[in-house]
Amino acid sequence: MPELKLLPLVSLTGLVHRPIEDVFAVISNHENYRHWYPGVVSVTSGDETPHGTVGKTYSETLRMPGGRLQSIRIVTVESEPPVTFVTQGDYAPLLPQMSFQLAPAGEQQTQMTWMFHSRATSPVRRLIIRLLFRPVLKRQAIAAMANLTRLLETGEVRPPPAPASR
Repeated sequence: MPELKLLPLVSLTGLVHRPIEDVFAVISNHENYRHWYPGVVSVTSGDETPHGTVGKTYSETLRMPGGRLQSIRIVTVESEPPVTFVTQGDYAPLLPQMSFQLAPAGEQQTQMTWMFHSRATSPVRRLIIRLLFRPVLKRQAIAAMANLTRLLETGEVRPPPAPASR
């Protein structure tokens, strides 16, 4: 049986008035996610691997509808600085994958495309995800993209300082 492709749920594109390296540094540190994504209570590193490295793990706690807290393990599965960053979560039934594609868009500007997919393979789960999860994720993603853009442009979420040269 052929493997099902990722189920697209949300795709948003926007322009951020920050250099691509700064944008990548902020989004590739998944601990920053709590500052801009609605419902995220906390995100902590699961290991000492540097942010933006394939294999880096995080523990993310979300407040679900109804107020229940849900812990999700997040793993960086692809990272090509400063243009691509992809994570996957273990939350069933959704099995989310979040990806960012970045491109320079002029002086000190970055075009940011942010996508959510599901890795679910069951046709029944995929239908439920399309009907129940997609509308919620789209609303959250629109708010999150606005939050992220604002935080990047105002400097409220900053990339880490560059290492001191010797």
